[in-house]
Amino acid sequence: MKSILVGISLVCSVLLFGQQTKHNFTLAELNQANPDSVFSIDLSREKLTTIPAEVYRFTKIKTLNLTKNKIEFLGDSLRIFQELEHLNLTKNKLFAIPYVVFQMGALKALLLAENHIEIIPNEIEQLTQLEVLDLYDNAVNSISPRLKELPNLKRLDIQGVMYNHEFHKQLVNDFKHCTLFLDPPCSCMD
Repeated sequence: MKSILVGISLVCSVLLFGQQTKHNFTLAELNQANPDSVFSIDLSREKLTTIPAEVYRFTKIKTLNLTKNKIEFLGDSLRIFQELEHLNLTKNKLFAIPYVVFQMGALKALLLAENHIEIIPNEIEQLTQLEVLDLYDNAVNSISPRLKELPNLKRLDIQGVMYNHEFHKQLVNDFKHCTLFLDPPCSCMD
C-alpha cells in the first residue's frame, strides 16, 4: 500500500510540476515547447536585431532576457506580453526606452543598462508596478519628475554618467525612498 501511495504521489508531482521543471527557454528550445508551459525566455547573445516571430506564441511569459543583442527598436507587438514582469534589454543599441514598454502594466524590473538612452520620458508613470529601473552606463540627461512618483520603485541605477553638482543633489533628494546608484558629481559638468 505504501508503494502505491508513493507512486501516486510521484505521478501527481510530475503532473503538477513537470511542465515547470525547465525554467528558462532558449530560442532553439521554443519550437518544441508548449506555449502554456513557458514562463521565461532567454534570447541573450543571439545577435538579434528584432524579436523572432516564434516568441510571440508565448503570451504567458514573466521574464524575457534580450541581453547582448543588437536591438535598436522594439515594435508594438511586444505588448502581447501583458504578464511580463522582468524585461532585460541590457547591452543593446537602444537610443530611447521603447514606448511599447510603457504599455506593459505588470512590469516590475526594466533593465536597460549599457545602451544609448538619454531621456526618461513622462510615460514612465504608467509603470506603476515597477520596482527596479537599471539605466547604468547610458547617457541619461533628462529624467521625468514623474519617475520619483512611482509607488513601488525600490532601486534606480543611473551610474556611469557624470552629472553636475546641482543635478546630482536633485537626484539624491528626489529618490530618498529607494536605493539610488549614482556616481559622485563632477565639477567638470558645472
